[in-house]
Amino acid sequence: MSDIVLVEGSNVLNVSLVPVAPAVANLYGVVKDAATGQPIQGVMVTIAGLVAYTNASGQYAFEGLTPGNYTITFTKDGYETLVR
Repeated sequence: MSDIVLVEGSNVLNVSLVPVAPAVANLYGVVKDAATGQPIQGVMVTIAGLVAYTNASGQYAFEGLTPGNYTITFTKDGYETLVR
């Protein structure tokens, strides 16, 4: 870094900034039946207004989230709703 020296009169300083890619967070997981340990398909998973459903392996995924604190909800008929 160097100092800028201003002289009497008008001075011009043009600069170029290099963009930085925004930080992103990804969330992946598996939902299982607490009694059997088997994966559960079709669980609605919501976070920050986004919705995903678990696949046949119980897997869900959210990509490109802004890092931070979130509340995530897991809902399926026949099961208690879980909020984390």
